[in-house]
Amino acid sequence: MIDFIDALKQSAAYNVIKNDIDHGALSHAYMIISPDAYTVKQLFTLIACAVYCKNDACLDCTVCHRVQHGNHADVKFINEIDKTIKVEDVEELIEDTFVKPYESDNKLYFVYSADKMNPMAQNKLLKTLEEPQKTVTIFLGVQKESAMLDTVKSRAKKLYLDRFSTETVYAEMLKSSGSNPEKAAVAAACSDGMLGRAKEILESGSYTDMYDKALNLLGNMKKSSDVASYLGDKALSGDNLSAFLDILSIIIRDMLAAKTDETLIMSKHKAEDIVILSNDFSPRALANILYLINDERKKINFHVGGTGVLENLLFGILEVKYKCQ
Repeated sequence: MIDFIDALKQSAAYNVIKNDIDHGALSHAYMIISPDAYTVKQLFTLIACAVYCKNDACLDCTVCHRVQHGNHADVKFINEIDKTIKVEDVEELIEDTFVKPYESDNKLYFVYSADKMNPMAQNKLLKTLEEPQKTVTIFLGVQKESAMLDTVKSRAKKLYLDRFSTETVYAEMLKSSGSNPEKAAVAAACSDGMLGRAKEILESGSYTDMYDKALNLLGNMKKSSDVASYLGDKALSGDNLSAFLDILSIIIRDMLAAKTDETLIMSKHKAEDIVILSNDFSPRALANILYLINDERKKINFHVGGTGVLENLLFGILEVKYKCQ
């Protein structure tokens, strides 16, 4: 099972930057695009270590330890508290770029959640991106590429960060969960390859219960009268409903995988249960249920009542199941 740091070092984004470092051709600006803000932060730390460490970003030497603890004079981590970045914040960054490096030949600026930079602040940064100091490289972490001005995007080397395998996320979550295999497995399966999301799921504590309820629902809901018992469950309503629909989607996709290639099942901890459950549904039924889930998810975004959404979905699942035998 591959370690998370090893997986990060194998990512395309890291290898492009590492190749630039090795050839002394570090660009003046990079834009790292990923919805996983947590992993972007880990990547930024790894890149900084790669620039200064003599042992290929070992993470164990004195230099790496200083970078990891924010004690390297030539490394600036900006917007670590994930707030809106204003013009004055950018002005402070620009002013600092004119100060020569203290202990190396490079100064690195890592901007977290750069897509929270308002348009005025982005425009303020443009000149620095066009004509930076020779010793300066600016890294922009971006979750929503659409929030960045085209002029800013055109002045940085744009890279997309890979998502990670379920196995890699599981191994990392197992360390974070105090070696609780079931919680780690649910977090990994529901993470969509994003470590940050997996950590949120792990910390929420409710996903394991919702996952079991989703399996129970698909296996035991046989007739219309069964629907009422699920409508009254607080764990499937309110703020939990959107998460429950995500979990249901993952299980349905796993059931489709069970019919074609069991190695593609993401929920490894429940693989046997999923294979058995998939026998009660045709591939057409499963595909239609996925469509229903996505359709009901849209209604949540338009503030349709949660009870109505869940009721419509459950009756829809029953109807599809029997129509598509």
